[in-house]
Amino acid sequence: MGFCGGLNLAPGTADRSLAALRRSARGPSATIATECALAACEDAIAAQDSRAILGFDGRLDNRDALLNRLGLAAATDTGALLLAAYHRWGRDCFTHLIGDYACAIWDRDARTFYLATDPGALRTLFFWTDRGRLLFATEQRGLFACPDVPREIDRDQMAAWLCMLPREPLRTFFRGVNRVPPGHVVRWVAGEATLERWWRPEELPVIHLPCDEDYEEALREALDEAVRARIGPGERIGSNLSGGLDSSSVTALAARQLASQGRELTAFTAAPRHPQPAIRNRFTDEWPYAAEVATLYPNITHVRIDNDAEPLLDALDLREAGNDWPVLNASNNVWINGIFREAKRRRLDVVLQGAMGNMTISHNGGERLAGHLRRGDLLGALRTVRDLRRGGGRSWLGIAGQAADSLLPTRFSRSLRAAVGRGTPGLFDYSAIHPAFLHRSGMEGRAMDMACKLGNLARGDSRALRLAVLDRTDHRGHTVMSTRRLFGIDVRDPTSDRRVIELCLSIPDEQFARGGVPRSLIRRTMRGLLPDMVLDERRKGLQAADWRVGFQAALPGLRAEVARLRNSPFASECLDLDRMDQLLDAWPGAEDAGERATYDYLCTFSRALTAGRFIRRVEGGNG
Repeated sequence: MGFCGGLNLAPGTADRSLAALRRSARGPSATIATECALAACEDAIAAQDSRAILGFDGRLDNRDALLNRLGLAAATDTGALLLAAYHRWGRDCFTHLIGDYACAIWDRDARTFYLATDPGALRTLFFWTDRGRLLFATEQRGLFACPDVPREIDRDQMAAWLCMLPREPLRTFFRGVNRVPPGHVVRWVAGEATLERWWRPEELPVIHLPCDEDYEEALREALDEAVRARIGPGERIGSNLSGGLDSSSVTALAARQLASQGRELTAFTAAPRHPQPAIRNRFTDEWPYAAEVATLYPNITHVRIDNDAEPLLDALDLREAGNDWPVLNASNNVWINGIFREAKRRRLDVVLQGAMGNMTISHNGGERLAGHLRRGDLLGALRTVRDLRRGGGRSWLGIAGQAADSLLPTRFSRSLRAAVGRGTPGLFDYSAIHPAFLHRSGMEGRAMDMACKLGNLARGDSRALRLAVLDRTDHRGHTVMSTRRLFGIDVRDPTSDRRVIELCLSIPDEQFARGGVPRSLIRRTMRGLLPDMVLDERRKGLQAADWRVGFQAALPGLRAEVARLRNSPFASECLDLDRMDQLLDAWPGAEDAGERATYDYLCTFSRALTAGRFIRRVEGGNG
């Protein structure tokens, strides 16, 4: 499942790395061992010609366009096509490739390796280099098959992760192990690795179209093409259908395309088995909304998955077996595993999702007021305030808070909000990092200022905010890779398609919040394709709304987990274990619907739990 390789390696290293990547000992593989080593297994590609050697894991969505530009026959295999692209454009070839991919190229004449990934962050690629040696693999387990690669946790990265700070581009959770960041290429020559960014979305110009309908048509066409590119011939397709705009849009467009081919779509919706009370600005049962979408398209088979499909700690055990990274959200993994377990039972090949929609197709335009104020555009700010009042239904106090957030230093704005009874969560509302460990890390000032909210760094720059979020979500690649490993299912996300991302970054913010209506563009774009019930809902759906039931059932196990963490020197140092015990002692019960419980247990406790379990696994203590 992927590829590996390198240069100046000990005999047998590539074979051991490939064995670690395989899902099945009987799966197909290809090995090239000339002046460098490169091996691929299962659906990955290894190819070579007289000038270059290539490894590729992923999907090429603009194959026909590349064949035409390069003057190649339609029968040309993907490996030969990619090599031809490299020979035509060199290192710039990655700008011409559309799809989810990781790629390695060895230039025989220049004796140079290029390691690259696409911007969508759904394919991972890692490398280790030491004294002229290079080893790379699409999963970290492929590196750790080499005994020379250390399994030592990077303390600074753990501190940054617990504070939800942006990561340094190359950094992973292991010292000496590097990642290839999304949209970047690593050039390795003569033992030296250089990181270059081949994707430069910050340079995209803002597009100005004649009328609102033109933006709607452009988005509809781009999203439709992104969905089409992710539906392969003969593949059995599923989708993750929540009650929100993003997954509903992806599911609707996929259903239309499949129906035109006489094919079916299986849509999975996670829903609470235990009725939950309403929460401010959220709806707690997404099934009725998803069912309305499914009813519109007769070729959809709609499948309900209970949020508590398996015990919480069992879900973590399973997901961690496929992950070389801390699991991000403990409770969500219960229903996520449930969806993929059922998809595997139904023999599906692909599950579509819309996880990046909030930053692309359904961006809410929430930075619009802050942007006008920071640019000194008073007239634009006044128009935005009018729209927020009329179309957005925002209160004067809420609008004043937005203005304060954009103009005042973060800590002062937070103090002002607290003084008027509208306080916002701080760092320790989200994180159980030990204060002494945070202080020693040197990240305390940045962490307190950001308070786990990237908007505190972007300060009114909509594009900068969305790019920061995209950069911090490369954990999705680990989740996708672990899903392939655990269930044999490929997860594909049209909302993270490079063409969709670039279009949405180029559309003026006003289109995303026209008339003060948040997510206005996708609501208009999908009118007639989605039910009004979904399009007109201003609240957001709440995932795993009955998570407290599973959490309560897991309490004895959670207490035992914290006790085991005390046996780990590093977990005891970086996590506030006393606070974790206090939170368990203060557990309000499964019936409590308070917002405070969400911060304390879904964020603070759960993130520390998964970090601690990761630490113990690396130390060898989670047997």
